Amino acid sequence: MPEIATSFEAEIVHDLPDELAALIGRVVVAFAKLEHKLTALTALLLQLNKMPRAAERLDMALDLLAIKDISVETDTAQLRKLVQEVNEERDLIAHSIWLQHPATGELYMRRTRGKWPGHLATEGPVKRVIFPQSEAFGRAECLAALNKILLAMAGVEQLGFELDKAMVTCPSRFRPPMPVVNPLGITERKSRNDK
Repeated sequence: MPEIATSFEAEIVHDLPDELAALIGRVVVAFAKLEHKLTALTALLLQLNKMPRAAERLDMALDLLAIKDISVETDTAQLRKLVQEVNEERDLIAHSIWLQHPATGELYMRRTRGKWPGHLATEGPVKRVIFPQSEAFGRAECLAALNKILLAMAGVEQLGFELDKAMVTCPSRFRPPMPVVNPLGITERKSRNDK
């Protein structure tokens, strides 16, 4: 049964235990790799280098696969849901304020986005930006987030394998890569030895 959210005053901390700090770093780095893999999928199809957020990147890749009439076996609805979820968890871990409970010393993370689940003895839902929600968050939660990111990464890699297969079995659906364009018109200087 989930812990019931409560409110308490606590000191904001930045010196987290080494194990938790290392896991936070692993979550952020693993998510960056997931974003890179999603970029690579779309960049391969569109030759783009600046991309939107993770779930939007996946949507773009899926749209392009559909345009190319490439059907995939991956459960893309489940993968999108997972990518959205890990994106939100990564943002929470990377950008939240950490608190230490004054009595127990337990670490908490402060949520300031969205609304509180249920009601707080008010007439309606309360936005977290007005009344922040603190929830216990430690090693187990970081490991769970990291494992979800690794699962999402495996799903994106599977899409990549399916794209590779389509490129081999249906080469007529893909044009050859465009040559590299020099947008600034800069030419290489010849060295004195090349004269």
